[in-house]
Amino acid sequence: MTALSTLTTVEAASALARASVAIIPIGATEQHGPHLDLRTDIAIATELARRLDQSLGERSILCPPLAYGLSEHHLGFAGTLTLRPATLLAFLRDVCESLVANGITKVVVVNGHGGNTDATRLAAREIGRDLGCSVAHLMWGQLIGDLTPAYFEPGHRYHHACEIETSLALECDPSLVHTDALTGPAEIAPLDGFTDSPGGRVDLPQPFSRWSANGALGDPRRASPEIGKTLVDAFLDRAVAFTEQFIDDPAKEPAP
Repeated sequence: MTALSTLTTVEAASALARASVAIIPIGATEQHGPHLDLRTDIAIATELARRLDQSLGERSILCPPLAYGLSEHHLGFAGTLTLRPATLLAFLRDVCESLVANGITKVVVVNGHGGNTDATRLAAREIGRDLGCSVAHLMWGQLIGDLTPAYFEPGHRYHHACEIETSLALECDPSLVHTDALTGPAEIAPLDGFTDSPGGRVDLPQPFSRWSANGALGDPRRASPEIGKTLVDAFLDRAVAFTEQFIDDPAKEPAP
Protein backbone atom coordinates (compact mmCIF):
# COMPACT_ATOMS: atom_id res chain seq x y z
CA MET A 1 0.00 0.00 0.00
CA THR A 2 1.27 3.49 -0.88
CA ALA A 3 -0.49 6.26 1.04
CA LEU A 4 0.82 9.53 -0.39
CA SER A 5 0.39 11.54 2.80
CA THR A 6 2.66 9.18 4.78
CA LEU A 7 5.63 9.68 2.45
CA THR A 8 8.40 12.23 2.40
CA THR A 9 8.79 14.24 -0.79
CA VAL A 10 11.77 12.06 -1.77
CA GLU A 11 9.74 8.90 -1.22
CA ALA A 12 6.78 10.42 -3.05
CA ALA A 13 8.90 11.11 -6.12
CA SER A 14 9.81 7.42 -6.38
CA ALA A 15 6.28 6.18 -5.65
CA LEU A 16 4.71 8.53 -8.20
CA ALA A 17 7.22 7.49 -10.84
CA ARG A 18 6.19 3.85 -10.36
CA ALA A 19 2.45 4.41 -10.09
CA SER A 20 0.05 4.34 -13.04
CA VAL A 21 -3.11 5.48 -11.23
CA ALA A 22 -4.06 7.60 -8.24
CA ILE A 23 -6.98 6.68 -5.97
CA ILE A 24 -9.01 9.44 -4.28
CA PRO A 25 -11.60 8.49 -1.62
CA ILE A 26 -14.51 10.91 -1.26
CA GLY A 27 -17.56 10.74 0.99
CA ALA A 28 -19.61 12.97 3.25
CA THR A 29 -20.20 14.15 6.79
CA GLU A 30 -23.91 13.57 7.18
CA GLN A 31 -26.56 11.88 9.27
CA HIS A 32 -26.93 8.11 9.03
CA GLY A 33 -29.85 7.52 11.35
CA PRO A 34 -29.55 6.81 15.07
CA HIS A 35 -27.06 3.94 14.72
CA LEU A 36 -24.23 5.07 12.38
CA ASP A 37 -21.59 7.78 12.78
CA LEU A 38 -21.71 10.91 10.65
CA ARG A 39 -18.39 9.78 9.13
CA THR A 40 -19.87 6.57 7.70
CA ASP A 41 -19.61 7.47 4.00
CA ILE A 42 -16.01 8.61 4.10
CA ALA A 43 -14.96 5.79 6.43
CA ILE A 44 -16.36 3.16 4.05
CA ALA A 45 -14.89 4.90 0.99
CA THR A 46 -11.48 5.24 2.62
CA GLU A 47 -11.34 1.56 3.59
CA LEU A 48 -12.50 0.42 0.15
CA ALA A 49 -9.88 2.68 -1.44
CA ARG A 50 -7.21 1.38 0.94
CA ARG A 51 -7.97 -2.22 0.01
CA LEU A 52 -7.98 -1.38 -3.68
CA ASP A 53 -4.62 0.36 -3.38
CA GLN A 54 -3.22 -2.57 -1.40
CA SER A 55 -4.34 -5.02 -4.10
CA LEU A 56 -2.73 -2.97 -6.87
CA GLY A 57 0.62 -2.62 -5.13
CA GLU A 58 3.09 -0.18 -6.68
CA ARG A 59 0.78 0.44 -9.64
CA SER A 60 -1.33 2.82 -7.55
CA ILE A 61 -0.97 5.62 -5.03
CA LEU A 62 -3.59 6.46 -2.41
CA CYS A 63 -4.46 10.14 -1.97
CA PRO A 64 -5.87 11.64 1.26
CA PRO A 65 -9.68 11.49 1.54
CA LEU A 66 -12.26 14.25 1.23
CA ALA A 67 -14.66 13.96 4.19
CA TYR A 68 -17.29 16.37 2.82
CA GLY A 69 -19.78 15.95 0.01
CA LEU A 70 -23.10 17.08 -1.45
CA SER A 71 -25.48 16.48 1.45
CA GLU A 72 -27.98 19.33 1.29
CA HIS A 73 -30.86 16.82 1.29
CA HIS A 74 -29.77 15.64 4.76
CA LEU A 75 -29.63 19.09 6.38
CA GLY A 76 -32.90 18.42 8.18
CA PHE A 77 -30.93 16.15 10.52
CA ALA A 78 -28.38 17.47 13.00
CA GLY A 79 -24.67 17.21 12.26
CA THR A 80 -24.87 17.20 8.48
CA LEU A 81 -22.29 19.38 6.71
CA THR A 82 -22.47 19.98 2.98
CA LEU A 83 -20.59 21.41 0.01
CA ARG A 84 -21.96 23.16 -3.05
CA PRO A 85 -21.56 21.22 -6.32
CA ALA A 86 -19.09 23.80 -7.63
CA THR A 87 -16.91 23.23 -4.57
CA LEU A 88 -16.68 19.48 -5.16
CA LEU A 89 -15.98 20.02 -8.86
CA ALA A 90 -13.22 22.49 -8.00
CA PHE A 91 -11.70 20.11 -5.43
CA LEU A 92 -11.49 17.23 -7.89
CA ARG A 93 -10.16 19.46 -10.65
CA ASP A 94 -7.47 20.99 -8.43
CA VAL A 95 -6.29 17.64 -7.06
CA CYS A 96 -6.21 16.10 -10.53
CA GLU A 97 -4.27 19.10 -11.86
CA SER A 98 -1.71 18.53 -9.10
CA LEU A 99 -1.53 14.82 -9.93
CA VAL A 100 -0.93 15.62 -13.61
CA ALA A 101 1.93 17.88 -12.53
CA ASN A 102 3.30 14.84 -10.69
CA GLY A 103 3.05 12.64 -13.78
CA ILE A 104 -0.25 10.85 -13.01
CA THR A 105 -2.88 11.02 -15.75
CA LYS A 106 -5.30 8.31 -14.58
CA VAL A 107 -7.42 8.69 -11.45
CA VAL A 108 -9.97 6.47 -9.74
CA VAL A 109 -12.41 8.22 -7.41
CA VAL A 110 -13.78 5.81 -4.79
CA ASN A 111 -17.00 7.43 -3.64
CA GLY A 112 -18.93 6.47 -0.51
CA HIS A 113 -21.87 8.87 -0.98
CA GLY A 114 -24.45 8.63 -3.74
CA GLY A 115 -25.14 12.37 -3.57
CA ASN A 116 -21.66 12.99 -5.01
CA THR A 117 -22.25 10.94 -8.14
CA ASP A 118 -23.58 13.56 -10.56
CA ALA A 119 -20.93 16.14 -9.67
CA THR A 120 -18.15 13.57 -9.91
CA ARG A 121 -19.31 12.48 -13.36
CA LEU A 122 -19.35 16.08 -14.54
CA ALA A 123 -15.92 16.73 -13.01
CA ALA A 124 -14.54 13.69 -14.82
CA ARG A 125 -15.77 15.04 -18.15
CA GLU A 126 -14.30 18.49 -17.56
CA ILE A 127 -11.00 17.14 -16.23
CA GLY A 128 -10.59 14.85 -19.21
CA ARG A 129 -11.33 17.70 -21.62
CA ASP A 130 -9.21 20.37 -19.94
CA LEU A 131 -6.37 18.53 -18.21
CA GLY A 132 -5.78 15.40 -20.26
CA CYS A 133 -6.47 13.26 -17.19
CA SER A 134 -8.85 10.27 -17.29
CA VAL A 135 -11.06 10.00 -14.20
CA ALA A 136 -13.09 6.90 -13.34
CA HIS A 137 -15.77 6.91 -10.65
CA LEU A 138 -16.44 3.87 -8.43
CA MET A 139 -19.41 3.97 -6.06
CA TRP A 140 -20.29 0.76 -4.20
CA GLY A 141 -24.02 1.25 -4.77
CA GLN A 142 -23.40 1.11 -8.52
CA LEU A 143 -20.54 -1.37 -8.76
CA ILE A 144 -22.29 -4.06 -6.71
CA GLY A 145 -25.84 -2.75 -7.03
CA ASP A 146 -26.92 -5.97 -8.74
CA LEU A 147 -25.97 -7.95 -5.62
CA THR A 148 -27.53 -5.84 -2.88
CA PRO A 149 -31.23 -6.65 -3.49
CA ALA A 150 -30.61 -10.17 -2.19
CA TYR A 151 -29.97 -8.73 1.27
CA PHE A 152 -32.79 -6.23 1.81
CA GLU A 153 -36.42 -6.82 2.63
CA PRO A 154 -38.68 -6.00 -0.34
CA GLY A 155 -40.99 -3.06 0.06
CA HIS A 156 -38.46 -0.70 1.61
CA ARG A 157 -36.07 1.90 0.29
CA TYR A 158 -32.41 1.10 0.78
CA HIS A 159 -28.75 2.17 0.26
CA HIS A 160 -28.63 4.65 3.14
CA ALA A 161 -28.13 3.54 6.75
CA CYS A 162 -30.06 0.39 5.83
CA GLU A 163 -29.15 -3.29 6.20
CA ILE A 164 -26.78 -2.95 3.23
CA GLU A 165 -24.77 0.10 4.30
CA THR A 166 -24.77 -1.01 7.95
CA SER A 167 -23.32 -4.37 6.87
CA LEU A 168 -20.62 -2.58 4.88
CA ALA A 169 -19.82 -0.51 7.97
CA LEU A 170 -19.52 -3.65 10.11
CA GLU A 171 -16.91 -4.98 7.68
CA CYS A 172 -15.03 -1.74 6.95
CA ASP A 173 -15.01 -0.22 10.45
CA PRO A 174 -17.21 -1.77 13.16
CA SER A 175 -16.71 1.28 15.38
CA LEU A 176 -19.08 3.15 13.04
CA VAL A 177 -22.04 1.08 14.23
CA HIS A 178 -23.89 1.76 17.49
CA THR A 179 -25.56 -1.63 17.82
CA ASP A 180 -27.58 -0.58 20.86
CA ALA A 181 -29.33 2.05 18.71
CA LEU A 182 -30.41 -0.21 15.85
CA THR A 183 -34.12 0.23 15.11
CA GLY A 184 -36.68 -1.05 12.63
CA PRO A 185 -37.98 0.78 9.57
CA ALA A 186 -38.93 4.41 10.10
CA GLU A 187 -40.02 5.27 6.57
CA ILE A 188 -42.77 7.85 6.14
CA ALA A 189 -43.93 8.33 2.54
CA PRO A 190 -45.17 5.35 0.51
CA LEU A 191 -42.82 3.96 -2.12
CA ASP A 192 -42.79 5.92 -5.37
CA GLY A 193 -41.60 3.89 -8.33
CA PHE A 194 -40.77 7.03 -10.32
CA THR A 195 -38.39 8.88 -7.99
CA ASP A 196 -37.29 6.57 -5.19
CA SER A 197 -33.61 5.88 -4.66
CA PRO A 198 -31.74 3.86 -5.74
CA GLY A 199 -33.88 2.79 -8.68
CA GLY A 200 -35.79 5.95 -9.54
CA ARG A 201 -36.44 6.75 -13.19
CA VAL A 202 -37.25 10.43 -12.63
CA ASP A 203 -34.91 12.96 -11.01
CA LEU A 204 -36.70 14.96 -8.32
CA PRO A 205 -34.60 16.41 -5.47
CA GLN A 206 -36.30 15.84 -2.10
CA PRO A 207 -35.33 16.30 1.54
CA PHE A 208 -34.38 13.00 3.13
CA SER A 209 -36.77 13.71 6.00
CA ARG A 210 -39.63 13.02 3.57
CA TRP A 211 -38.50 9.41 3.30
CA SER A 212 -37.52 8.59 6.87
CA ALA A 213 -38.39 9.87 10.32
CA ASN A 214 -35.03 8.92 11.81
CA GLY A 215 -32.74 9.27 8.77
CA ALA A 216 -32.34 5.54 8.08
CA LEU A 217 -33.86 3.43 5.33
CA GLY A 218 -34.69 -0.25 5.26
CA ASP A 219 -34.20 -2.36 8.38
CA PRO A 220 -30.63 -2.05 9.69
CA ARG A 221 -31.34 -4.71 12.30
CA ARG A 222 -30.90 -7.22 9.46
CA ALA A 223 -27.27 -6.17 8.91
CA SER A 224 -24.41 -8.56 9.63
CA PRO A 225 -20.61 -8.70 9.31
CA GLU A 226 -21.02 -11.71 7.01
CA ILE A 227 -23.13 -9.73 4.54
CA GLY A 228 -20.64 -6.89 4.76
CA LYS A 229 -17.69 -9.13 3.97
CA THR A 230 -19.46 -10.72 1.02
CA LEU A 231 -20.30 -7.33 -0.47
CA VAL A 232 -16.91 -5.75 0.21
CA ASP A 233 -15.13 -8.75 -1.33
CA ALA A 234 -17.34 -8.45 -4.41
CA PHE A 235 -16.67 -4.72 -4.64
CA LEU A 236 -12.93 -5.30 -4.39
CA ASP A 237 -12.90 -8.05 -7.03
CA ARG A 238 -14.71 -5.82 -9.49
CA ALA A 239 -12.78 -2.67 -8.58
CA VAL A 240 -9.42 -4.41 -9.05
CA ALA A 241 -10.52 -5.95 -12.37
CA PHE A 242 -11.71 -2.57 -13.65
CA THR A 243 -8.67 -0.62 -12.45
CA GLU A 244 -6.18 -3.07 -13.94
CA GLN A 245 -8.06 -2.77 -17.23
CA PHE A 246 -8.15 1.01 -16.85
CA ILE A 247 -4.38 1.09 -16.35
CA ASP A 248 -3.52 -1.25 -19.23
CA ASP A 249 -6.06 -0.35 -21.92
CA PRO A 250 -4.64 2.26 -24.32
CA ALA A 251 -8.19 3.14 -25.35
CA LYS A 252 -8.60 4.61 -21.87
CA GLU A 253 -5.66 6.98 -22.25
CA PRO A 254 -6.59 10.65 -21.64
CA ALA A 255 -7.72 12.57 -24.69
CA PRO A 256 -5.00 14.73 -26.34
